[in-house]
Amino acid sequence: MRNDDLDLRADRDELHDYAPRAPQPKRQKSLVLQVALGVFLGGLALWLVQLGATALMAKLAMGTLQFGG
Repeated sequence: MRNDDLDLRADRDELHDYAPRAPQPKRQKSLVLQVALGVFLGGLALWLVQLGATALMAKLAMGTLQFGG
């Protein structure tokens, strides 16, 4: 079913009102650096969480975990 009343395409005589966009510079190097930084920071965060969990488990295993003062 076609609805011809909703023709949203511009007519050819209206196209001169729109200026084309300037070409965007390629960002491949930036994307590679962002991915590398994300992997590094994700690994660092995971390592810190594992370090904290290991320290907490060691305190629980030795019975030296104190709550409060």
